[in-house]
Amino acid sequence: MNDLFSEIDDIFHSKSLAIYGVSRKGGLGNVLLQGFIDQEFPKIFIVNPRITESNVKIMGIPVFSDLKSIGEPVDLVICSTHPKFVQEIIIECGEYGVKTVIIFTAGFGEKNEEGKNAEKELLKIARKYQMRLIGPNCMGLYCPSSKLSFFPALPTESGSLGFISQSGSIANLMAFISMLKGIHFSKAISYGNGIDLSFNDFLDYLGNDPNTNIIACYMEGVNDGRRFIELVKKIRKKPIIIWKAGVTPAGSKAAESHTGSICGNNKLWNNVFDQYGVIRVYNLEEMISMIQAFINPIPVRNCRVAILSGPGGPAVSSADACVMNNLKLAELTNETKLKLQELLPEFGSSISIVGMDSNVDMILIWLTMLNPQYKDLIKLQEQISKPIALVSAIDVNVSPDSFNSAIKRSFIHIRAKKIPEIIKDMNQKGISIHPNENLAAKALYNIYQFYNKSKKSIV
Repeated sequence: MNDLFSEIDDIFHSKSLAIYGVSRKGGLGNVLLQGFIDQEFPKIFIVNPRITESNVKIMGIPVFSDLKSIGEPVDLVICSTHPKFVQEIIIECGEYGVKTVIIFTAGFGEKNEEGKNAEKELLKIARKYQMRLIGPNCMGLYCPSSKLSFFPALPTESGSLGFISQSGSIANLMAFISMLKGIHFSKAISYGNGIDLSFNDFLDYLGNDPNTNIIACYMEGVNDGRRFIELVKKIRKKPIIIWKAGVTPAGSKAAESHTGSICGNNKLWNNVFDQYGVIRVYNLEEMISMIQAFINPIPVRNCRVAILSGPGGPAVSSADACVMNNLKLAELTNETKLKLQELLPEFGSSISIVGMDSNVDMILIWLTMLNPQYKDLIKLQEQISKPIALVSAIDVNVSPDSFNSAIKRSFIHIRAKKIPEIIKDMNQKGISIHPNENLAAKALYNIYQFYNKSKKSIV
């Protein structure tokens, strides 16, 4: 492990923190504070220069007028104030010996040239005091195992997913949507403008983090393209899923005003991703699908897929999706065909027979709605151990309570509150669940590519 890993790991395992921007009236600082309270972070202080009385508490947390008044070490500071106060706070943190400051505040380099100059000053101060900065214009860090948070009500359970995001709102959306899909994080990072610690630093860290098995990212641009390429070449044992935004002139312009990023040539990015085995996605839904597929992917040498569907139309569409995603439709053995003729239309039994076929490497199953038969599928997976992508046409998180009684009688459904844990169990068995056949097919192809392309030595 290098010095950078140790440095970032120490940040993730901060023992004490102070928050600027919390007030009696409430505000964004109070929202951030609630996140740490929910995670039961062990030692929190509030710093508010306007509150000079002693023994004041806000939301049950002690308030001090400055850092010196705290009288004990502070590892991490969260800055959620007006931009005009940030420089003064960074100086105070440096003088007090704070190791890291997360600058939630926006209104810097993403805004104008004056903001970029202000960022340079902040970085200069941080360098003087050997202090690290995350941000500005970011949410910060979420790490359930060390009780760090960037928003209220986030899960306290850890998982294997490491997530890096330039966008704070997308980091929040990922955290909450993942809750519905049974996905849990080892670490999540929203770094915003990234004037100090930035995308490549966190990618390097997660690549070496023993608690992270899969890396997903929202990226608008990187400062050092060469280093990025070296990192994705090095991190080949972990799937890397990247949502690279700013692919059009309009998107690039929006990214520059959002985080100050220069997005680069889209064709160049595609070539880099393809050459080094990075899985590219284009939206949040697609990212969630690919993450599910790689929670516990089953190694596969070929990409012959069998499609199982009750209705005919979706089967045809699924066949198209598989071919368009470079999969091969499996030619079932004669033995399998004969067994199927005897059993059809017994859908559950046909899955078992097809799954056992030696000509089948992976399976795509199309369902109208996820139903209690998922238990049989999990049992089957224990026997066949092949990648399975399941399509649920009706969103698995839709509550059946919203249906009228006639529709409820038509489907054997699962209550919505049970879904996250069910998806989690299925993902652990190498079964992913998708909203449509195109994402299911793409997930299967990406698993095949991961084990047959990214594992080869790259010259």
